[in-house]
Amino acid sequence: MRLVIDANRLFSVIIGKRLDSAAMNIFFSNDAELYAPFRILAELENNREEIRLKSGFSHEDFDNFVSVIKLRIKFLPLEEFIDGISEAKIISPHSKDIEYFALALKLDCSIWSDENLLKGQSEVKILFTKELFRILFP
Repeated sequence: MRLVIDANRLFSVIIGKRLDSAAMNIFFSNDAELYAPFRILAELENNREEIRLKSGFSHEDFDNFVSVIKLRIKFLPLEEFIDGISEAKIISPHSKDIEYFALALKLDCSIWSDENLLKGQSEVKILFTKELFRILFP
């Protein structure tokens, strides 16, 4: 199942880092093919120390986990889904989520997010962690 993962969900996976959590199981599921806009990497870098401190990772462990993230998620540059930006601007409930919607439209897939606000539109399916876990692990 293809999914666009939003930054909050990704950062929560890092911070939570419990191997038995629903989010971690989804993140490492062979049935979840994860995508994200490339700019999430810049957001991760800008918030690196805060996320690392909240996660409890050492510097080395944090760098190692980020390396795993880079292998697990396909980060796509804006150029690859720019044609969906106009439509995404119309349907996205918040300007910060436009790239997620544009990428989901391009890939014809759902967005993995736990933001209630995103469910207020009907063009792109939004899957909360609990819903996604039930789908992937029935």
